[in-house]
Amino acid sequence: MLHAAGAPNWSLSLIAVGRGSPRKMPQPLSRVLPNAGVRIGNVGDYPLARHPALALLAAEVIASWSNVEAFMLRLFVQLMGGPADIAATVFLALENQSAKTAAINAASRRLPEEQGRLLRALMAIAKTRQKSRDKIAHWTWGDSPQLPDALLLLDPRTSVTDDHLSNDDVYVYKERDFAEIIRANERLAGFGMIFKFILMGHVANRDGQLFAQLCAEPEIRERLGRDAQRSRPGNE
Repeated sequence: MLHAAGAPNWSLSLIAVGRGSPRKMPQPLSRVLPNAGVRIGNVGDYPLARHPALALLAAEVIASWSNVEAFMLRLFVQLMGGPADIAATVFLALENQSAKTAAINAASRRLPEEQGRLLRALMAIAKTRQKSRDKIAHWTWGDSPQLPDALLLLDPRTSVTDDHLSNDDVYVYKERDFAEIIRANERLAGFGMIFKFILMGHVANRDGQLFAQLCAEPEIRERLGRDAQRSRPGNE
C-alpha cells in the first residue's frame, strides 16, 4: 500500500534490513578447520540432503535474487517508455546479467544526471551482489563430517585446473552466511523499489526526500563517491 505522507512502509523496512557492521564473506576451509575431511563433487552424494535447513537457506538466496531481477525488469520497461510487453520481451531475451545491466545503463542516459548517477550506483551494487548469488547457483556443493553446521562450496574451475584439492579453494557456508546474502538481496530490492517511486514522481519523494534517503545509504554513498572520483579531470 502506498502512503501519501511517506514512502511505502514495507519498502522502508527493506532498506533497514541488513544495516550494521560490514559482513564477513564465507571463509576458506583452510582458515576455519585446516585438517577437516571433505566430501565434495561426488556423483550420487547428496550433501544438501544431509543439511536440509541450510539447503532451504540456499534456495532462499536464489529466490531473493529473483526479486532483484524483477526490479531490473520493471526498471528497464519504465526507462524505455514504450509498450511494456515489447520492452519486457527485449530485456528477457538478453542471455546474461552483464547484457541486462548494460541495457539498463544505456537506457539510464534518458534520466537527469543525478538520477542517472544514482542508478549507476545501484547497478554497481547489483553486480557485486550477483557474485554471491552465482556461487550458490553454479559452484560445486559438499560438506565435512567435522563441520556439521556448514556446507562447502568449490569453484568448479578449480577442480578442472588442479588435480589436488586445496582447502584454500573450498569455502565454508554457515547459516549466517546464507542469511546475510539473503538480507543483502532484500535490501537491494528495497533500494530498487524506492528508486522506482522516485522515477514515478511519487508524493513520498516530495522535495527529493526519497532521493536523499537513498543517496545517504552507506553502500550507495560509497559508490557515488567512486563515480565522482572517476569523473574528476585526470582520473579518466
